[in-house]
Amino acid sequence: MGELMNQVNNMKDNLSEWQKEEKQLEFCVGIIQNNIDNLTQELKEISAETKELYDNYRSNNPELHNDLVMGLNQQSMIERTLKKNLLAINKPYFGRIDYMEKGENINFALYIGKNGISKTSTEMIIIDWRAPVSSVYYDSDIGESSYKSPFGETIDISLELKRTYEISEQKLVDYYDSDVIASDEFLTKYLSKNKEVVLGEIIATIQKEQNDIIRDTPFHNVIVQGVAGSGKTTVAMHRISYILYNYKDRFRSEEFFIIGSNKMLLNYITGVLPNLDVYNINQITMEEFFLEHLSKDFSLKATSSKKRGFTLTNSFKKLSDIKQTVEITTLKRFKGSMHFIKALEYYLDQYELDTIPTASIIYNGKEVYPSNDIKDFLSIFKEKSLQEKIELLNMRLTSKIRLENERQQQEIEIIREELKKYKNYFGKKNAKTNIVDVYKDFLKHLLENQNFYLARNVIIPEYQIIQLLITNFDNKIIDLYDLAMLTYIKRRVKFTDEFQDVSHIVIDEAQDFGVLIYYVLKNLFKDCTYTIMGDITQNIHYDTGMNDWESLKEDVFLPEKDKFYILAKSYRNTVEISEYASKVLKHCTFKTYEIEPIIRHGKDVGIKQCKDEMEMLQNTIKIIENNKKDGYTTIAVICRTIEETVKVQELLSNYMTIQKLEEDMEEMTFTNGVMVLPIHMTKGLEFDAVLLWNPDEIRYEESDADAKLLYVAITRALHELNVIYQGNLSKLLK
Repeated sequence: MGELMNQVNNMKDNLSEWQKEEKQLEFCVGIIQNNIDNLTQELKEISAETKELYDNYRSNNPELHNDLVMGLNQQSMIERTLKKNLLAINKPYFGRIDYMEKGENINFALYIGKNGISKTSTEMIIIDWRAPVSSVYYDSDIGESSYKSPFGETIDISLELKRTYEISEQKLVDYYDSDVIASDEFLTKYLSKNKEVVLGEIIATIQKEQNDIIRDTPFHNVIVQGVAGSGKTTVAMHRISYILYNYKDRFRSEEFFIIGSNKMLLNYITGVLPNLDVYNINQITMEEFFLEHLSKDFSLKATSSKKRGFTLTNSFKKLSDIKQTVEITTLKRFKGSMHFIKALEYYLDQYELDTIPTASIIYNGKEVYPSNDIKDFLSIFKEKSLQEKIELLNMRLTSKIRLENERQQQEIEIIREELKKYKNYFGKKNAKTNIVDVYKDFLKHLLENQNFYLARNVIIPEYQIIQLLITNFDNKIIDLYDLAMLTYIKRRVKFTDEFQDVSHIVIDEAQDFGVLIYYVLKNLFKDCTYTIMGDITQNIHYDTGMNDWESLKEDVFLPEKDKFYILAKSYRNTVEISEYASKVLKHCTFKTYEIEPIIRHGKDVGIKQCKDEMEMLQNTIKIIENNKKDGYTTIAVICRTIEETVKVQELLSNYMTIQKLEEDMEEMTFTNGVMVLPIHMTKGLEFDAVLLWNPDEIRYEESDADAKLLYVAITRALHELNVIYQGNLSKLLK
């Protein structure tokens, strides 16, 4: 394997060191097995006890409720500890660090694993990878170094050994010492294996630049631009695990949200969370997230049998419409932009001034509430909703009326009557407000008062574009951006506590969503922080999504506080596949981020021109059969449109087992075997082998939008890529 592996072999000539490591492994396996035996017995006993408590509780013994809750909590804790030990039994650890703290004469030798394992309540034999000291394994070279304690204190150390292990089924297979952990050479060894094996080694091969993101503080926002295959999703999932492990007093898992563009992607990326000791995380699509917070104020369903419900369009599902009008393109770009949400903000500011009277209030010939004080109040409490402001203003006014009457020594009954007159002076706090009507009025205002917005530096598209927006909404055709606007209206207008219990949001494939979405989220959840992972090169929502990060960094987040990272190194594709993907990007006019591939060679990209569809089918079958013989367990045939996907799936299913297509493709689950998918459903996924179906010059024009689609398709392949087409190959691939 090169110079590094030669060093490993020389080191293993020292049999005593090898034997010591074997004995250490044997010792750890023995402790873990003992833990498993004891925990299994404890679980059996506590399960019997809680069952008895439950039976008695059900038999009209409500006083047992607290005992039952405590029993169930204890049972849950034992189950989780047992699961940690079961997960560790075959491969207890993957790393080791030997070091001495400055000013101390004590040498530490710590073994690091996916889970922390204890021999007793006070004696750890394996350190959890998330522990602060474990950062030394990922970040430090041999020699002088440091790490942060759980309390933020810097601890200086002298690192003497950093060792990586290969362990399989409780047996020591290999180990080596290195100044730089998980070097390219070591990574190449793992990345050459199939997808399932690679996923099993992720924690051991986290790179320093990835570790910096994982361990960054959760008290500011993190934006990550990562090229295809740079491990963005892996980093995001490990960051969640790290935060919940180290900041358990500040963050609760049920207040975490992972938001993705479709359910298949969510199921795929969150499948690793239980193995990372993460439970009860909310996993939801962006559309579902907004609908959940709109709650009773808006529903897609019809309100009565005489009225039809709203239709939620998904631009992914419109990829079959390869051509679209200039008007639709312009409308999409406007709806995803800051101009659309800023226009709504200005409208709601005016709506508030039209709703709340701001003239001075005269009572018994005396100015009790000056106009300037009312306006100052509205400015100071700008973050509160309209209904909250109304309630607080009413409370302040009635307090002033009370004081004025008490000063005049009025009787209690008279004071009460006077207070009744003014208790709803500014309006009723619970007055019913239909947010759909507010949105309609805003759209109408947008159409009829363009000078109002132009004076505020908001760029509004032409009359017919706004009219198209209104027509769609009148016909109850809406999209994600309408949902975001409705949710923002609710937050600004309604008295509600539905925007409280969200402490951290992770957004994967972040480039799929326009900057408007992030601005709305930031205003809905003031105390929430974000981990945003994306790649602008993979934005297949070309008109509504993000094609650069500048507006997000400048208009939504704080450049001086929040962090922007770039992950440039790609660990997924072979050099041959990376170079083929780069060929596509050379045709693009937008800014791209340079890819630094791990040097791992594989087969050349297979390109086959066929005379007709039958020949394409025959070649596809042959390629898939060869993929299976090569040991590939995940194989994808990627098509341009949903219609094409359905057709190819039907053709191939006559010759092999193919995962069945669901009516709603977003409900599909990522599985081993052969899958036929449209490009938009493959985003964020990866496969051992990919076959790109018929990327001809009709399906893929020489445009930035189509280049991004092809780039996504190509970079899904870990080891092998084949292109089958008829007619003329797209110019993007030449």
